[in-house]
Amino acid sequence: MDIALQILQNAGTVLWYTWWFWAFIILWPLFRGVWLFWRQEAFKHDIDWVLLELRMPREVRKSPMAMEQVFAAVHSLRNAPSDFEEKWINGEVTRWYSFEIVSIGGAVHFYIRAPRGQKNLIEAAIFSYYNDVEIVEVDDYVATMPANYSEVQETGYELWGTEFILAKDSAYPIKSYLDFESPDEDKQYDPISHLLEVLGKVRREEIIGIQLLIEPEGDDWRKHGEHLVDELRTRKGGSHGGSGYSIKTEFPHILPAFPVHTHSDKEESEFTRTFMRTPGETDVLKAVEENISKPGFKTIIRFIYLSPRELFFDTFARRGVIGAFNQYASSDLNAFRQNFDVATSTKVWAWPHIFPKIRNRARKERLLFNFKHRDFPTPNPIAKLLLMKFWNGENSKEVTLTTRSLATIYHPPTFLVLTAPHVQRVESRKGSPPAGLPIYGGEEEIEKYQ
Repeated sequence: MDIALQILQNAGTVLWYTWWFWAFIILWPLFRGVWLFWRQEAFKHDIDWVLLELRMPREVRKSPMAMEQVFAAVHSLRNAPSDFEEKWINGEVTRWYSFEIVSIGGAVHFYIRAPRGQKNLIEAAIFSYYNDVEIVEVDDYVATMPANYSEVQETGYELWGTEFILAKDSAYPIKSYLDFESPDEDKQYDPISHLLEVLGKVRREEIIGIQLLIEPEGDDWRKHGEHLVDELRTRKGGSHGGSGYSIKTEFPHILPAFPVHTHSDKEESEFTRTFMRTPGETDVLKAVEENISKPGFKTIIRFIYLSPRELFFDTFARRGVIGAFNQYASSDLNAFRQNFDVATSTKVWAWPHIFPKIRNRARKERLLFNFKHRDFPTPNPIAKLLLMKFWNGENSKEVTLTTRSLATIYHPPTFLVLTAPHVQRVESRKGSPPAGLPIYGGEEEIEKYQ
């Protein structure tokens, strides 16, 4: 007993003289997290945002491949903190963008939200491939939306919404616009037409908004994809239960046809895997390799539906928009699905099983806030702890989409679908300014060219 008491006394003495060290160990990570969160929020607050509307010409004859190049140009604008000062003093974060398709009373609008300092670069990228598109700076439509869910109810409205994530690893691509093209013009199909038809059915008092928040990624996601490629390359005969076969034992009669000289079990195994790979597995491997070769964006796809309570019919919006995204699904590649931790549908049989109405209201509050603020969730665990609210945690999940996948979802509608009356169009083509027009000078000089 005396020995145990002596040990406790000695331990207490050590703690008394070293308390400052243990306090530092505990408080330092907390201080770093709070400091970085403060500096990053200050950096974000100083970003001057601009909302641009794309007004389409009567006909767009260019394939979504042009929009893929626009996204590639946007990716080239990527910034990231490169030293101690930029990260810990300036709080620099990678700037993000929002590409949005919004139906306000059945009128479909295409928006781009970007930092004002990059407005000219965004416009230049679009005009390079869509010289007939008119770009207009407009007031932000979310300013007219209710500030919170309580105001939604007070104005007699109701909302439903969700976010879309990928069913598989981001390295697996979705069906792209190339899969909808055909040499025969009568068989061509623009995948955006389904979505526009749904948005065009929105009634006058209703709003459906789809946001694609994108943040250019570095090479880390590509390295992750390369690991998947290596796994697919070394996978043994997936269609045969993954067991694999030996060429020598199962197919000895075909070996003379293959001038392959294997000097080890490893070389024989590689030949076996290549031979036993099915055409479908080969196509998947090729699609994944091509997908990770393209620039990637950290992406959140967010969807919201606002309607007067007497007109509210969430099945129309939910099934319609989800159906439009289902066309990008491929059974052997990837597909979109709902992020059920965000969707404003809560059931008593879903975790955590209790207070479904309270959880539903909290999710609607969070979804409306995220839609209006268009921000990415912070990866900072300390910041997440500070921002956590009861029944209202941040459950948004990011996926990585490439320039091709984004262009498939968001692009100026081609001539195949622009005949619909729902998209605001530019009826006449703008002429370019005359060559030699001075960019500096008095009004009298400019009036000569008007």
